Amino acid sequence: MPAAANHDPRARLTTLLRERALVRESVVLSSGRRSSYYFDARQVLLDPEGAALSGELMWRDLAPSGPRAVGGLTLGADPLVCAVSATAWAGGERVTGFFVRKEAKKHGLQQWIEGPFIEEGTPVAVVDDVLTSGGSLVAAIEKARQAGGVVVSAAVVIDRGEGGRETAEAALEGAPLYALFTADELLEAGRSGA
Repeated sequence: MPAAANHDPRARLTTLLRERALVRESVVLSSGRRSSYYFDARQVLLDPEGAALSGELMWRDLAPSGPRAVGGLTLGADPLVCAVSATAWAGGERVTGFFVRKEAKKHGLQQWIEGPFIEEGTPVAVVDDVLTSGGSLVAAIEKARQAGGVVVSAAVVIDRGEGGRETAEAALEGAPLYALFTADELLEAGRSGA
């Protein structure tokens, strides 16, 4: 196993996100707002170390709610779905993954959800990489419910602190929402050299 496996997973993921995902330049976010920084979390989440760390940390938060499936809106959620499902499996739990399409498939079964989804009433967790406005998380919550899932929790890697949490929490109707990091934590870690 790589030497990084011996480090504190949260501290190591902080370093990876700060060094590889944080882009300090003017960008337009999915919300339409302009920002002086951007988190390209896939630069870390699609790396095997980043995937393993995020899967471990996210599963720690989600496991107590007892999901039997984990999913989210493609593309931001895709690496997390796989990482969380693999982490759960390594710990002896079968938690299947599913991806929510951005639009229904135009042919075949014309589904919104891909993967070995669930039976009616199955507890599910919804995940995403970065929470800004909450739109992606809310879309995934709605589609999971329409497919028969009972959303028991949600998690994101980074909460930008721009109102998305409130929007997502309203859609979750009391189910918990976890964020591994806030944008401020990662930006502060970069300023302090942590």
